[in-house]
Amino acid sequence: ASAERTIPEIREKLSAMADAMRHRGPDDLGFYLSPDCRVGLTTRRLSIRDLSPAGHMPMGTGTGDVWITYNGEIYNADELRADLERQGHRFRSHSDTEVILQGYCTWGNTVVERLRGMFAFGIHDRRPQAGAGRLLLARDCLGIKPLYYAKTSDGVVFGSELKAIRASGLVSGVLSPAALGGDRFRAR
Repeated sequence: ASAERTIPEIREKLSAMADAMRHRGPDDLGFYLSPDCRVGLTTRRLSIRDLSPAGHMPMGTGTGDVWITYNGEIYNADELRADLERQGHRFRSHSDTEVILQGYCTWGNTVVERLRGMFAFGIHDRRPQAGAGRLLLARDCLGIKPLYYAKTSDGVVFGSELKAIRASGLVSGVLSPAALGGDRFRAR
């Protein structure tokens, strides 16, 4: 999201993206907008691991400095949770989302290497030690859960389906031959 855009404009784009994904998550809908209005996250959630409101996404840390939007399932979430609890972390939910979030706060980017499962997520980190505006996008190494993104004049837009990105109005539907490999795929 761009700082020049108004909060209603950003919210409208996020709502359009969420509406495009309605079929993926009928159980919950959530929005996060950073205080400087530079980052907006939305999630459509299919509740599987934690059916309570504590599993609501986007999910933030208790301080509100780190936020996650996530799609997938982490098979070793219980083991990672136990490891994090031994290190002093306290959990508010039973969701694997919070395991990724707390794991990121502890292990940084290397949390991705510890995750076993199928996943795609975006983490917005506003902590000063992280550069106060960092966005980490990650997906499982096999790409089971897709993660699409585009760099636009307004920044970066991402989603688990292309139609969500297109619904933002920030990306056209025109394919770029150069992005697809240009001359390598041209008939000879």
